[in-house]
Amino acid sequence: MDSNTENNPWRSARLVYTAIDTDDEPFLTVMRADASSFVNMNPAPPLPGSKKDITSEIEYFRDSCLLAVKICLQPAAPSPDEASPNPIPIGKITLTGLSPRTSHHRNSSIGISILNTYQGQGYGSEAIRWVLRWAFMYGNLHRIEIGAFAWNEGAWKLYERLGFVKEGVKREHFFSAGRYWDAVDLGMLEGEWRRLYGSEVEKVGGSGWQNGESSSSNSKA
Repeated sequence: MDSNTENNPWRSARLVYTAIDTDDEPFLTVMRADASSFVNMNPAPPLPGSKKDITSEIEYFRDSCLLAVKICLQPAAPSPDEASPNPIPIGKITLTGLSPRTSHHRNSSIGISILNTYQGQGYGSEAIRWVLRWAFMYGNLHRIEIGAFAWNEGAWKLYERLGFVKEGVKREHFFSAGRYWDAVDLGMLEGEWRRLYGSEVEKVGGSGWQNGESSSSNSKA
């Protein structure tokens, strides 16, 4: 891989991160129709998504998020006589925005969703490590939160393996599938991230953006 790719802050080992725009309505519609991913990541009732829902989602990403990008597979390098292929979108990841009156606290929350077809291959872990690096090295954030539904045990255990600290449980906070479920809250401080991923801090601006691995986790998501 060439040096331009290695120095690109919008890439990690296997993934590239691109802006979400109105042209992404078809992909977001596919994501909304992925019932398994929707139920595991969204507290809203599992209703079919309308065009208005998708438009509102894009507006939220554009106007209310500190960061909102598509998670995409890097395309294979084309041969000299071929046009460059487009990245393949497989999910999305966001950081909540900071309101003017609370921005001095420097904290944000991660939202992530991966299409069911691409789960279990480590893409979620790689994207979370990438967004943590972006948040602490470029977003000037001090604390990052992430949450999970208690029924999605694989998710919150993955977050712990990535270095998030389980900070609390909201008892019977969500209603789904005929019963109430707990909400699991986890967080990571900038200092904790630096201790866990210090080698990556030294590489930022160079091949560290290319490095999608970490000694703290060999998990797959």
